[in-house]
Amino acid sequence: DDVAASLVETSDGSLMIVGSTSSSDGQVSGNHGQEDVWLLKLSATGNVIWSKTFGGTQNDRAEAIRLTGDGGFIVAGYAESNDGDLTANLGDFDYWIFKLDASGNLQWQKNYGGSNSEWAFDVQEIPGGGYLLAGSTFSTDGNISGNNGFYDYWLLKLDAAGQLVWQRNFGGSSEERAYALALTSDGGAVVAGTSNSTSGDVSGNNGNFDYWVTKVDASGGLVWAQAFGGLQADRAFSVSETGDGGFVVAGTASSSSGDVTG
Repeated sequence: DDVAASLVETSDGSLMIVGSTSSSDGQVSGNHGQEDVWLLKLSATGNVIWSKTFGGTQNDRAEAIRLTGDGGFIVAGYAESNDGDLTANLGDFDYWIFKLDASGNLQWQKNYGGSNSEWAFDVQEIPGGGYLLAGSTFSTDGNISGNNGFYDYWLLKLDAAGQLVWQRNFGGSSEERAYALALTSDGGAVVAGTSNSTSGDVSGNNGNFDYWVTKVDASGGLVWAQAFGGLQADRAFSVSETGDGGFVVAGTASSSSGDVTG
């Protein structure tokens, strides 16, 4: 299996694509074992310029790649290895974030999590330096404190070298998974994903999984949270701030009730 998860266009018109691979043949070389992060640079016409793998002997996956101000890239995902390109693992899957230069060379890598599973799905570079990551956590130890029950949204702020500045978790007694993150013009961020809780930070559930959209300030404090959906499973996978200060959220819906028609 070879799975693409995210891409960015570079200043020279080429594309950087990141995802995961279980292959060690064809266009893939250097597999470390099981699933690796796979990074490809393509020309403007889609030809492979180079490809690189990152990971260890267990399953390691990338979900997001972003351009950085120095011309390099930041990649976020999750890993269960503690060898190869990784130096530690806190238990099961950890958030895995690594910085690459413009040529795809590894500059630094960090993992964050606890004894259970953490998955990072999006990352943004913060103006002035540092990074914001969003995903989910099931742990109550390690780098995590205050879990609300089962999976929570987990938001991390890192400095420019990848060191943890603060962490926040949001959710209720059931399951929340954050899939998308956008910085906002007021210095905060908006996080979108899915929730089926009716407690804690979550209210207004429409039934089963809803879109769950949360707004945080620059310190990670929760400003507001809203649930949207119907009686079936509805999940948000993308969010952006609009020019009028609002937000557009996109994902999938199985409902034909509540906020969902057609």
